[in-house]
Amino acid sequence: MKYPPLLILPIVLAVSQAWADTDPVPEETVTLSPVTVTGTQQQKANTVKFNPKATLQPLPAGDGADLLQSVPNMSIIRKGGSSGDPLFRGLGGSRLAINADDQFVYGGCSNRMDPPTSYIHPSTFDEVVVTKGPQTVTQGMGLISGSVHFVRKDPTFHEQPYSFNGSTTLGSSGRRDASFEAGAGGKYGYARLNVSHNESDDYKDGAGNRVHSNFKRDSQMVQLGVTPTENTTIAGTYERSRGKAAYADRMMDGSKFDRDAWNVRISQRNITPWLSEIEARYGSSEIDHVMDTYSLRPVTMMMGKRAMNPKRRTDTGNLKATFDWDNVNLQTGIDYMRDRHTERKGDENYASSPFKPTQSFDQLGGFAEAAWQRTDKQKLIAGLRHDQVTGTYEDKADSDPLKKTKYPLNSGFFRFEQKLGDTKYYAGFGIAQRAPDYWERKEPKNLRKETNRQIDAGMIWNKGNLHLAASLFAGKIRDYILIEQHMMHHGGHGGHGHVMTMARNIDATRFGGELEAKWQFAPSWSISSNLAYTRGKNTTDNLPLAQTPPLEWNNTLAFDNGKFSVGALWKLVAKQNRYAKGQGNIIGQDIGASAGFGVLSVNAGWKFNKYATLQGGVDNVFNKTYAEFVSRSGGFVDPAAGIKTTRVNEPGRTAWLRLQAKF
Repeated sequence: MKYPPLLILPIVLAVSQAWADTDPVPEETVTLSPVTVTGTQQQKANTVKFNPKATLQPLPAGDGADLLQSVPNMSIIRKGGSSGDPLFRGLGGSRLAINADDQFVYGGCSNRMDPPTSYIHPSTFDEVVVTKGPQTVTQGMGLISGSVHFVRKDPTFHEQPYSFNGSTTLGSSGRRDASFEAGAGGKYGYARLNVSHNESDDYKDGAGNRVHSNFKRDSQMVQLGVTPTENTTIAGTYERSRGKAAYADRMMDGSKFDRDAWNVRISQRNITPWLSEIEARYGSSEIDHVMDTYSLRPVTMMMGKRAMNPKRRTDTGNLKATFDWDNVNLQTGIDYMRDRHTERKGDENYASSPFKPTQSFDQLGGFAEAAWQRTDKQKLIAGLRHDQVTGTYEDKADSDPLKKTKYPLNSGFFRFEQKLGDTKYYAGFGIAQRAPDYWERKEPKNLRKETNRQIDAGMIWNKGNLHLAASLFAGKIRDYILIEQHMMHHGGHGGHGHVMTMARNIDATRFGGELEAKWQFAPSWSISSNLAYTRGKNTTDNLPLAQTPPLEWNNTLAFDNGKFSVGALWKLVAKQNRYAKGQGNIIGQDIGASAGFGVLSVNAGWKFNKYATLQGGVDNVFNKTYAEFVSRSGGFVDPAAGIKTTRVNEPGRTAWLRLQAKF
């Protein structure tokens, strides 16, 4: 499967044209998304929803992190060409819950080489829901920053007993993507299959430097559903993904990204006039990850051949009931997680060693969230949640006792929504608590749980051809878990040394938000803009809160008449002088100030028949050399040539072409 998109491109073009000639269904039953350049718009209070199958500029997403960079105030810490780590409003890791098909997704690498989004294949999902801040309790525990929910919906086959979707992408630096989804069903059940492939060679930055960033990813998903009655669904899903990725920010690469996951769901709807639904889910996933110094880069005398092989198994279950009484909706339920980490390490023969346990976590929680539609224009929403988390530190000598720590966690929120004319206003207060995670507990320290108290407010205005939205927040995090690095010298400051990573609790304050506007100023023409800013302070040390991105402004001009589309995206990012060198989070630490930059990208699209659209674009038109502030240190950008940069530079000029077909 070396060049699958090259083979598939003419086949899909021919099939789509032939299918168009048969004209089996009315044109209005088939909808294809146009090229989307600004990504997303907020239409609900504290929530952003969008279609992960749509084409988003820059270069269409290869994994979950690529997809999320279209959300205002979502930053991606670049490590190479794949497996970036998302931050929302400057907070990521386990502060931003990643949920796929109602299962929590976690990475296994102790050095955060495989964030949860590296196992997310966007084309296999139907919707992405981003919740801003601690403004829900149904998406699990620890929503310090918010949550990202990748959703699969039950397919429907009302007009045809089958469906087919496919896309293929070709791009600079040997980028080759393909994704195909087929489904069939009827009154008593359905089946859905998805296969995707993503790969790329090393890209070059604007200065022409080769960045160690090649990757290859494959996934398969099969879903079977039985619907014995119109109100009953029994569904099962199995996912399998395999991959590898080279990294420019460190001395090791990810030579193995294996994930196998399954889940089952039973749902019964319309049980009584007041009991709308009962749903039960159970699932399990296992991650098998290898990082080494020899598979994807030249072996050096200093590093030799070293390998680490962490494995993580996570079992999750939940039971939820939904009630409706006139103008009140209530969701209540319990959820459970059992999380086990093991690891082995060594040289190229590491696989002959047994896995040893490192850490484990158990969580049991209960929640209730109610929405009261008090009047046609006023709504009140509130929720409460309690979790019990037990963390066990198992990396120990056989004679040492197990180190167990228990964390009782409480979360809750209240939000008021009011519509006046064409404007919806909302304001809410939320509290979320989070226990130290696997990465922060590399040694059995007595870290305290985090507590975030946050106010969220905003407005959404839609009138005619105008859309305006503002989302603001301010919060205080007590016992924020700060990760910092210190150089430990041997034999005085002139001797050799090593970097020691430490975790401790501090207090922090944060505020910021997002502003967005869109104006359709003429038929088929629109202009849009969004502004995102976050400011954080470490009040314990009287320093800026590390890994907080600078001000970002995105502007778009677009033409779309339903058949042809043309667009331009101008991204502007301010310089960042507020940093705390050596401090940060489990993903990375501040390394100094960053320069501002501006990048222009353009795109065009042609819907050449009712079933297919051809889209193309050029990202970073002027071949700008730049790096994001939240990027990790550069490491060896080109291991063979020994080239280093301060940060991992973003790709230079990149051209891409994408074909989408939907039947």
